[in-house]
Amino acid sequence: MKTFISCSLAGLTLLLNAAYAGGGLEGVGVPSNMDFYGGASAGMTSTDGACNAVINATSCDDTSTGYKAFGGVRISPTQQQDTLPTLGLEAGYISFGESSADGILLSTRGIAMGTTQATSETSGVYVSGVGYMPVAPRTELIGKAGFMYWNQDGKVESPDDPTQNTSSSESGFGTILGAGAQYKVSDNLSIRGEYEQAFGAGKDNTEEEPSLLSVGAVFSTL
Repeated sequence: MKTFISCSLAGLTLLLNAAYAGGGLEGVGVPSNMDFYGGASAGMTSTDGACNAVINATSCDDTSTGYKAFGGVRISPTQQQDTLPTLGLEAGYISFGESSADGILLSTRGIAMGTTQATSETSGVYVSGVGYMPVAPRTELIGKAGFMYWNQDGKVESPDDPTQNTSSSESGFGTILGAGAQYKVSDNLSIRGEYEQAFGAGKDNTEEEPSLLSVGAVFSTL
């Protein structure tokens, strides 16, 4: 994950330097209707399915804070980007934060033996197709759909019976959908707000559908 983020940021820096120096990337063989961008967002997360992490759940905390770092390419069918829809491809890293659930520890005879708590942290790397629809001057709606390689680190702890403590690390592929809006502050800076939800993250009783509602900045070679 760290290597992916470092390489993405390094590539973004080079692209933006070239764009600011020359006003675009046409001079290095990039078509004039192709633009590159990168950015970061942060906000609130919610995890559907957090209460399923323990048997006999009594409560759960399925909200947290999360963040994402992303980059992509945007291709315009014509030069009229302010009036016609455009398409693009985006990749990034997203952290959905931590969720937790409390439950009752039962013996084989169904007798309460104490309490137990399960915590889970979910993150992933995603690739999505993105569509942009202008709706007002400098403002456009965003829709995205793609795939995510998720990672889920979890643990179950019982203060009353430490022999029941367990930890796990799972990974796999799922899908991700998103929608939002973007406002262009300048030729190279936009503010983006969006909602994204992952599906199929986790296995068996740890499967979750985490989501992130975020606001962030997008730096572009536009």
